Amino acid sequence: MPARPPRLRRATALAVAGAAALATLVGVPSASADALEDGQWWRAAMGVDELHRTGAGQGVTVAVIDGPIDASVPELTGRVAASSTECLTQGGERQSSTAKGAGADHATSMASLIVGSGKGTAAGGRGIAGIAPRATLRHYAVLYADTTDGGGDGCRLDDTGLDQSGAATARAIRLAVKDGARVLSVSLSVDYDGALVEALLDAYRAGAIVVASTNNDTRNVFWPGIGNGVVTVTHVDAAGNLDSSALRKSPLLDFAAPGTKVATGASDSSGWRSDALADGASQATAITAGGLAAVWSAHPDATGNQVLQAAKDAIGLRAENGKYLTWFRRVGSNLPASTGKTESYGFGIFAPADAVRLDVASLPDTNPMVVDTGVVSPTAAQIAAAVGSSPTPSPTSSTPASPSPGETPTGAAGPAAAEGDSSDRGGSAPVRVLVGLLALALVAAALVLVLRRRAGRADGAPPSTSQAHDTTAATDGLAVTTKEHGHGGH
Repeated sequence: MPARPPRLRRATALAVAGAAALATLVGVPSASADALEDGQWWRAAMGVDELHRTGAGQGVTVAVIDGPIDASVPELTGRVAASSTECLTQGGERQSSTAKGAGADHATSMASLIVGSGKGTAAGGRGIAGIAPRATLRHYAVLYADTTDGGGDGCRLDDTGLDQSGAATARAIRLAVKDGARVLSVSLSVDYDGALVEALLDAYRAGAIVVASTNNDTRNVFWPGIGNGVVTVTHVDAAGNLDSSALRKSPLLDFAAPGTKVATGASDSSGWRSDALADGASQATAITAGGLAAVWSAHPDATGNQVLQAAKDAIGLRAENGKYLTWFRRVGSNLPASTGKTESYGFGIFAPADAVRLDVASLPDTNPMVVDTGVVSPTAAQIAAAVGSSPTPSPTSSTPASPSPGETPTGAAGPAAAEGDSSDRGGSAPVRVLVGLLALALVAAALVLVLRRRAGRADGAPPSTSQAHDTTAATDGLAVTTKEHGHGGH
C-alpha cells in the first residue's frame, strides 16, 4: 500500500486547530481487485464517454493551483504545458514547482483527473483518465511542506519566514488568468489575504471560472472558496450520498461531485501507483473544473458565465415515486431545471454530460454563484464593475464571508439558514436601521459573521452519519428531494 501523502495544510496561525487536508488516501484494494477500474466509477456515472463525443476540453486552458507536481508520471507525460511557482525556500531561493514522491502527489492527482491520458502503472499499463483530456493544463505551486520558520507548511514570498500562501494563491490566480486560463481548479484552503479579492476580480474580468474545494478536516469553506462568485464543491460517493468528511448544511456550497474512493494515484517506495484511491473534496473540485472545461470546449462561443448557468440548470436528477432525487445524470422525461439550492448539495450533483446538451450560448451571461445579500467579498457591485455589467446575481447562490483586510475568516458557520430565507445567508442578522446608523450596523454584522464562522459546531464534531436530512430546492416551482445519506442509491 502506498504511503500516505503529506496533507496540504492551511498553514497560518488559524491552522492550529488542524490542518486543512483536502484528500484522504484510502489505499489500494487487494491485488485481485481491479482497483483502478473501481476507482474510476465516476466516469460511467457521469457519462464521460458521452460528454467526450462533443467536448473533451479542446481549446480550453485549465490552471491547477496546488502544491508541486510530478509531470513525469504516465498520466501527465507531455500534458503539462507549464509549471511555475513564486514560493521561496528557507534559504531564500526559488522553490522547484516540480518534484517526485509523496510531496507532489496532490497536484499530480488533481492534474491527472483533469487531463490524464489513461496510461499509468496499473495492470496493462492503464492509468487515470481525465475528464478533459484535450485541455491545455498549466500548473502553479503555492503550498510546500516545512517551508516557514518553525517548520510550518505554506509558501514564503520574502525573508520574513511567515506563511504567505494566501498572497501566493492570489498571485497564481492572476498569473493563470494572464497566461490564458479559462478555468482555474484550486483544491486547497488558505486564509484570507486582501490580494485574493483583487485576484478574483481579475479572473471575472477575463471571463474565467474559478472552482475551489471545501475543507474535509473542518467541514468548512475557506479562501478562495469563500470568495463571491467562486464555484464551491463538496464530494459524494458512488450512491450519490455525501461522504462522511463532506461539508453539509451550508449556503456556501454550489455543487457536489464524485470524490469518494476515486482513483487519484499516489507514491510509495516503488514509485507512482495509478491505482491508489482517495476520498475528498479535492477530487470533486478537479472533476468539476475539468467537466466545466469540457462543456465549454463544446460551446466555444459561450461565456464562462453561460457555462455555469448550464451546469446549474442541468444538475443531475432522477424521478422516483413522484419526487426528484439528486443524481449524476438527468434520468427521466420533463425534468425541471434548478432555480434554487438544496441544503447540502448546493444546486445539486454536477452533470456535465447533460449540461453540454443545452444551448449554452443562449443562457444568461451572469455568474449564478454571485450574490448581493449579506456581507460578501468581492461585492456584487465590484464584480459588476469589473466585468462591465449591472449587478444581477442569483438570489440562491452561496454567500461568502467578506472580512476587512485585517480579518482572517475561518469558514462557514454550522447549520445554514432555512431554505428560502435569504436574509441570513452569510450568517449575519438583517440590518434594518436608520440611514445614520448604517455604517455601524454593517461593521457589527461583519463582526458577527466572522465570529459565527469561527465558531462552527459547538462540539467540533461532524453531523451524525446515521441521520438522513430531507431538504428541498426550488426547481421551476417543483421540489427536488435529497438526503445526506441513503437518499436513493443503488
